[in-house]
Amino acid sequence: MLSHALFWSLLFAVGHLTGALLFYFFHRCIFHGSLGKYPILKQWKRVHTKHHADPEDPGSFFFPWWANIMVWTLAGSLVWLNPPAGLGLFSFFGVYSYRHRKAHLGEDTRWARHHMSHHYGSPRANFSGTYPVIDKVLGSYREFHQDMEQSNLSRKFLG
Repeated sequence: MLSHALFWSLLFAVGHLTGALLFYFFHRCIFHGSLGKYPILKQWKRVHTKHHADPEDPGSFFFPWWANIMVWTLAGSLVWLNPPAGLGLFSFFGVYSYRHRKAHLGEDTRWARHHMSHHYGSPRANFSGTYPVIDKVLGSYREFHQDMEQSNLSRKFLG
């Protein structure tokens, strides 16, 4: 039988992974896919398109206020229903926000180069934003060095 702490840890990890997969789905299917044609999703896709148009603009790093309310309401509701899974979901969005900002500010890490290759090399690949393994498992992974070479990426992001 699993100990209470191990069970909570497992639920926390499931919540974090759920957040990562939800983000992947939104990014691939709504922001870059056909689901972005529906009214509220169309507006969200437009914000993301603006982010791609100028990825070095700090004002476009984050979701609009109304999207943040939706995300945090979902996460908060899950905390109420299942505290460890909800906290895991919260943790993903915290990790994502931190890593996304660091990537756009020029951090030289594998995940930052992975993310920036999505912007500057192949916007039809590398949707996960923070975990390249998710792109590998779901078939949307592209090597970041190839994408960067093809796009003449600025030295700032070559790493």
